[in-house]
Formats: sequence, C-alpha cells, structure tokens
Amino acid sequence: MIIENLHNFLIEYFEANQCEVESDTDSLNIKLTEELDELLMNRPFYWHYVRKLNQKGQPLALKLTTNYLKATKERDYIYFSTERFQKIAQDALIKGRFTKLYQKIETNQQTPIYPWLIVNIKQSYLGKNQSEELKSYGIHLINGTIIDQAFDWLNQKQWVMTIPDFCYPLSPIIKPENGYARIEQYILNELQNKEHDWASESYQALTEEIQLLDYFKDNNPNMALEHYQQEKNNIESMYQPKIKIEVINGGLFYLEQ
Repeated sequence: MIIENLHNFLIEYFEANQCEVESDTDSLNIKLTEELDELLMNRPFYWHYVRKLNQKGQPLALKLTTNYLKATKERDYIYFSTERFQKIAQDALIKGRFTKLYQKIETNQQTPIYPWLIVNIKQSYLGKNQSEELKSYGIHLINGTIIDQAFDWLNQKQWVMTIPDFCYPLSPIIKPENGYARIEQYILNELQNKEHDWASESYQALTEEIQLLDYFKDNNPNMALEHYQQEKNNIESMYQPKIKIEVINGGLFYLEQ
C-alpha cells in the first residue's frame, strides 16, 4: 500500500466507511460507526455486553492528528508505525480487494455500460530459483471475451463510484464466479503452452540432490529412516517445481462498448 498523504488517506478511509469527519490541515474529528469503534477503540467487553443485552451501542468519537506537536490527552497522534494505523491499513487492504467502478462518461442520451470482471494475479514460480510475475486479466461478462494486461487498459480511462447520468449497467449473463473460473482456465492453458526451462532445471537439481542423499544413506547404514525421510522431504520442498497462483485484488468494471 503506497500512501503519499496520510491525512487525506485517513479522511477518505473514514468517509468511505460512513463516518462523519471534520478536519483541518492535520487534525480530524471522527464520529465512528459501530464497526470502526470495535476495530479501533479496544472495547470488546462493551460490545459483547451490549449485544448480549440486545441493545444498541453508542460508538465513540475519535480525535486524531498527523502532527505530533498537536497531540494531547484527547487527541491521539497517528502515523504509519502506530498500532491504530496498522489496524486501519489492514482493514483497508481487506476491504479494497474487491471494488465496483463505472467508466466516467459524458453523455446526454441513454447509454448502456457493460460489465467486466477484472482480476490482478500474482504468479509465483517456485523451485531451485524463484520468481514472481504480476498479471492482470479481464473477462466481458456478456460475451465472454478474455483479455490480458487488463490493468493497463483500465488505467487509460477515468472512473467514478456511481453510475454516470444517462447510463444504465447491463446485468451480467456470465456470473462473476463463472467468469473467474474461465479466467483460471485461461491462465492454466497459457501456462501449459509456455516453455518452462526453470522447472526443468529445478527438477534436475532435485534429482541430483536425492541421488546424493541416497548415496550418503547407502554408505551410512546407521542413518535413521526418519532422518532420511525428513531430509528427502526438505529437498523436495525446496526443489520440486511448482507454480502458485494468488489473487491480489479485482472488481467489476462497467464500460462503454
């Protein structure tokens, strides 16, 4: 997560979480929601008691400043290394893994906008040598078209969080979960069609290491079977070539045709 202006980030974070925010150049007065009170104010027993009695809780107000000179007993200093900011950052990362955005369109006539599922993927190549590759895929949820380098394509457009005037979103024909399954299959086909010299090299190293281990075992009859098996497992874990696919984030993006 790259944050250029902590103060502005905090305003955006709390407003996105339906909190009332008053701010000046470096201080904020925030009326928390129940969710953020539970996350940030360390009152687990209070919320447990309220819910046990089936009552409505009263979230606290939070006063923060990004200027340590303005910190007081009532106004807490917050910076990247503080525990409270770490909780906020983790929450933002979790909630920010999936989004829904609409292309910014200036029009005065009824215009359909089409749903795309976009997924950013990290592909990790694990073996003797390790490397990572970031990929971005998109699928048109009406006609099934799949593209790669989707993020670069999306980055050329402007986006808003609400449906633009005179635009109407089309309902997906392909469900997002089915769209993701198609992207997965597309990735697998792509990987199967690639040359994987790194995997061949890693498998060769695996074979050589196990042969060396077997040599030591044959020449050391006192080597315990458990020790031999543990060493073999360690070698296989280190050298067995494999590819790990991990979703970083994604979302539904509605675009003009």
